[in-house]
Amino acid sequence: MFNTILVPVALDHTETLARKLDVARQLCGPEGRIIAVSVFEDIPTYVAEYALVRPDRKKMVVEIKKALDEALAGRDDIERVTLAGKPGVVIVNYAEEIGADLIISGASRPGSDGYALGATSSRLARRAPCSVLVIR
Repeated sequence: MFNTILVPVALDHTETLARKLDVARQLCGPEGRIIAVSVFEDIPTYVAEYALVRPDRKKMVVEIKKALDEALAGRDDIERVTLAGKPGVVIVNYAEEIGADLIISGASRPGSDGYALGATSSRLARRAPCSVLVIR
């Protein structure tokens, strides 16, 4: 059994979320915790400097938190965390910081550009300080 399980949530790809959470519940110890992590990826400065309208970062973070809450509606036992940065980097750093012992990530759909794994799942599998379970 695992004590601290991270479940990254890409809010534009929630089709595997229910399955990831089901697996997390099955693998979580009795006193364990499951943390859903959504990452706000900043607009690169080389792009932002050419934008005609500056994005309101605070408003975007509020909207991401709201979307995460909606995606996890009725799942009050799941903790929620929103981070900022590159998902494959900040999730690894957060996992190390809190001592996570499992990350449950989702694979890309067949035929996508990421082959069997998406870019974030691939980075997590290579860099995480703990076990990574990739599911479809």
